[in-house]
Amino acid sequence: MERQLNYSVGIGLLLLLLLPRPGKAVAPPTEALFQGKAVVVATGANTLKERAALACRKWEKGGSVFFAAWAFPASGRMDSCSRGHDGSAGAPLAIQSRDGRIRVSPERGRGLNIADGPGASASEEAWGVALLLYEVKNGHARAGDIQLLAGDRKYDLADERLVWLGAADEGQGLEFVRGLLRQDADPDLRHDLVFAVYLLRGQAAVSELIDLARRDPSLQIRKQAIFWLGQKASLAAVKALGDVIASPEALEIKKAAVFALSQLPEDKGTPLLLKIARDNAQPGLRREAMFWLGESGDPRALEFFEEILLK
Repeated sequence: MERQLNYSVGIGLLLLLLLPRPGKAVAPPTEALFQGKAVVVATGANTLKERAALACRKWEKGGSVFFAAWAFPASGRMDSCSRGHDGSAGAPLAIQSRDGRIRVSPERGRGLNIADGPGASASEEAWGVALLLYEVKNGHARAGDIQLLAGDRKYDLADERLVWLGAADEGQGLEFVRGLLRQDADPDLRHDLVFAVYLLRGQAAVSELIDLARRDPSLQIRKQAIFWLGQKASLAAVKALGDVIASPEALEIKKAAVFALSQLPEDKGTPLLLKIARDNAQPGLRREAMFWLGESGDPRALEFFEEILLK
């Protein structure tokens, strides 16, 4: 009986070890991210859009520009490319508003670029921070620029005014960014907003990229959305890129989709690239697919080239 009991306990312990463990919860960034005076909007049950409206009403008559920032769940770890440039990774980065744009720089004056770092696994949480610059004209505030910040740095506001909108879930963040995309005609801001959509976590963000790639009136925004779809390892992204290639789009857009297929992680785009290289009616598109297959180093691409060259 004792041996049977010990055996059962051992099996139970083994099963517990094999069960997937929940990832460590990571608290979202707060206004403590910013050195200087950051005013916090009382969030309550308000949506992100409503919080931003409160911030605009608070400061739309108080000067020419102000910042608003919020935290969002990111699809991967965000990091500062300027980390360590000045030899002090923990030093705060200075934020300034100039000429209607955001300037973020470390002590040596290098420009800050924020990039998504290595993708977080499904069990990990990652947070980013969206920083908007609002311009005040004729008593109304309008977003003029956006910067995506890493949530693990410190940022020095100096005398700049900032309102902290708190944390927003994927749905609220996407709703807010979508609204800015729909209402603003500034090409630089819209370009950065597409990148913000890519950084948002969740399938809804992928669907928004697909919608932008198919329907946005700007050719450049559609190409940008196609590019970021190429960074998403999802079946929806592969299908959307295939739909672009099969549609009566301009060759320039289709070539952008072929390139995006070549950028899909884990060579997920290779089967479709092979199909394009074999069967597509447009010679220019077949050549484009063959070029990126040659760059891939995928064994399936080598088999294809042997097949067509050794006929």
